Amino acid sequence: MKKTVKKILIAFFAILLCALLVLSNVSLLRIPSSIDYRIDDVRATWSRNVGPEINGIDIDYSYYSPIENGASTDKKYPLIIIMAGALEGLQEGFELIANVMPKWTTAEYQSRFENGNAFLFIARAPEEDWLYWDYSKLTPSLKAAIDGFCTQNPNVDTDRIHIIGWCLGGNGAINLATTYPNEFASATIMCPDRAINENEAQALKNMPVWFMGSETDTYSSYKNCILKSYNRLCEVSNRKSDVRLTSYSSAPDVPLLEWIPFIFNHNLWNNLASDMITNDPAYPDMKTIDGNGKEIDNSSAISWLNPLTIDDNREKSEARDTETFGAKVKFFFGESIKVFLKSRLMMLMLNAFTLLGWI
Repeated sequence: MKKTVKKILIAFFAILLCALLVLSNVSLLRIPSSIDYRIDDVRATWSRNVGPEINGIDIDYSYYSPIENGASTDKKYPLIIIMAGALEGLQEGFELIANVMPKWTTAEYQSRFENGNAFLFIARAPEEDWLYWDYSKLTPSLKAAIDGFCTQNPNVDTDRIHIIGWCLGGNGAINLATTYPNEFASATIMCPDRAINENEAQALKNMPVWFMGSETDTYSSYKNCILKSYNRLCEVSNRKSDVRLTSYSSAPDVPLLEWIPFIFNHNLWNNLASDMITNDPAYPDMKTIDGNGKEIDNSSAISWLNPLTIDDNREKSEARDTETFGAKVKFFFGESIKVFLKSRLMMLMLNAFTLLGWI
């Protein structure tokens, strides 16, 4: 009897495993053909474009141009590059719908920038191919898209291009900033799922960098991802007064499909979109310090960005080393396997929700 039960259980789990393997290699997700019905008045001022193909990958993006919306062509304006977390890139254009940063294109926030305006650029990870911003092979394609955008928009101040990324987009911000450390004025890295390593800290030592994290985040460990990144950079930074760390005791949760609990105490980007409001009950115990441990009372993100430029007498930095044998081995057994497993898990989850009729 016991042997029979054991055989049944083995057969059951074998069938389950086969089903999971099948589900992880096909996509049952039904993506709407159009998202136009969800465009609000603010987002209607945005446009879309696509960058050149690099190594078989091109990056499409939504962008806001102050010039296209009536700003003076006699001035130069900063450019904000934005990378969001997973599921905001499942469909072309959805990166604009799901993103909160278009708030910075309203008159209230545009007026806070130097010269009264800023370009915004929301890049979309090619999630239809199950690739996310933590995959560093997307970095050259994203950089090419940014370069093409700047060529097409001569009013971009190329000395004031700033990177902002959260969740997996925080990983993407690390990859972009450390691969091209001399071409961006700053990097804002929120709740990534990894810490910068020593090699990356060296690449960032001459760049203003702002880390943000929630101490109770269930996805991005504050101790192992945020605090470790801050400490590593502070050990080598040549401009500690331009390094920042913002911590919260908790943060809003991230629901899936607007009602399924998914990740707890993780949503930091809404406060950034509000330019770091203090005393917001949704973000308790907010505290910001610089690289010297000095507490900063005015934590406005836009005020921090305004004076920062790559042409501020900063020393040049070496990009992170990805060509050594050790780096290549780490990439293959670290990032490559992680990307493979993450893509399969994400596909399984979305397929399950599709089969259940939730999406």
